[in-house]
Amino acid sequence: MYVCICNAVTEDDVNGCMASGCRTAKEVKAACGFKPACGTCTKRIHTMVSEYRTASELADALTGGPADLTAVPDQGPEPIVAETAETLEGGAASQTAA
Repeated sequence: MYVCICNAVTEDDVNGCMASGCRTAKEVKAACGFKPACGTCTKRIHTMVSEYRTASELADALTGGPADLTAVPDQGPEPIVAETAETLEGGAASQTAA
């Protein structure tokens, strides 16, 4: 759905700007390339930013804060160890004998 018809900006555009770091309506307008027009979209953008920030703060509160985005080192695939019935029976027998 369009948030701003004058600048052809959709809700997805605004959500994308907020996901990429915009935290205020002014930052969203700058990131979306808004040009001055009628201004009827301003209230909707303020509402969207407020809802996004509230949701982010709630998620942070539930998860213990924002997650640090760190790269996970590539350790390669885990080796696959096949256990057969003989291995399991032999292991159980050796454990009971000891």
